[in-house]
Amino acid sequence: MEINLHYYHIMHFLYFASIYTKRQFMANFKLIYQKFLNLANAVEELSEFPTLDPVEQKMLALLSKYWSGKQKITVVEAMHMTSEISTSTIFRYLKKLRQKGYIELVVDELDNRVKYVSPTPMTDSYFSKMGKLLLKATS
Repeated sequence: MEINLHYYHIMHFLYFASIYTKRQFMANFKLIYQKFLNLANAVEELSEFPTLDPVEQKMLALLSKYWSGKQKITVVEAMHMTSEISTSTIFRYLKKLRQKGYIELVVDELDNRVKYVSPTPMTDSYFSKMGKLLLKATS
């Protein structure tokens, strides 16, 4: 199983890169990304957030694609959101993220068998903090 360890960081980085012209962005890409990684590593070491391993970071990044579009995602859909990770491994990591307080499972109002994966306020704070780091890295 090959997992891009920096997928989460790259996704957020590319979002903020749109504020630069293409030439400015390409000239500063390496420096900005290295600066961001250093800031992110420092925050993780001193963070009030529970530590995330690379797979957990990727899971949150994949889930955030749905959340940012205000889409609901069920546990079953989440288990099939990538082919890089087996469904049983995804389920295990969803449980870990829930235990750490990054996600919650919300029961569907019409069908009690359906559960949605939703971000917690801590996840919103985590994304906000990482976004601020990205802005800091680009300045």
